[in-house]
Amino acid sequence: MRLDRPPPVRPFSKELGGSAASFTCGVRRIDAYLRNGAAIQDANLARVFVALDPADKAEIIGFYAMHSMHIEAQALPGSSGSALRRDAVVGAIYIVMFAVAVGWQRQGVGTALFAHALRRAKRVAMETGTWAVVLDALDDRAERFYRRFGFETLGGGARRLFLPVSAIG
Repeated sequence: MRLDRPPPVRPFSKELGGSAASFTCGVRRIDAYLRNGAAIQDANLARVFVALDPADKAEIIGFYAMHSMHIEAQALPGSSGSALRRDAVVGAIYIVMFAVAVGWQRQGVGTALFAHALRRAKRVAMETGTWAVVLDALDDRAERFYRRFGFETLGGGARRLFLPVSAIG
C-alpha cells in the first residue's frame, strides 16, 4: 500500500474525532494525544495537523502537533550557534507529537508527513523569526528517522534534537 503521492494534510477538526478515536500508532500516550486534539487546540496548547487516507478522506493515517518554544544559544553544539551570542534566547517550533497509524508505517507516509511539518515550520519561521525546529525522539528508530532530515543533538535532553530553519529545503 505504498503511497504514489503525499497524503492530503489538513488541520485537525472536531468532525475528525471519530477517526481520532480509532487511530493507533502503537504508542498509547501518542494515540491519547490525538484523541484529545480538539481540546488541545481549543486551549491553544498546540496545533494538530492530520494526514488523511487518500482513498477515504475521513480516516486519519498520521498526525503531527506543534507549538512555539525557545532555546538558549548555549545549548547549541559548537558551530550551530556560532553566529549567536552565547547568552541569546532564540525562537523555535517544537514538534510535540508525530505519528503514523500502524497499518501505514513504512509506506512513505511518515516521510511525506514530516516533510510537510518542516515546510509548515519554515513558513511560520518566515513570519515569526523562528531559528530552529526542536523535537524529542521517542526511541532509537525515531531518532534515526529525524537524523535523516538533518536533525542534530541539542543539549538539555538525551533525545532532544534540533534543525536550524535555514537547513530546511
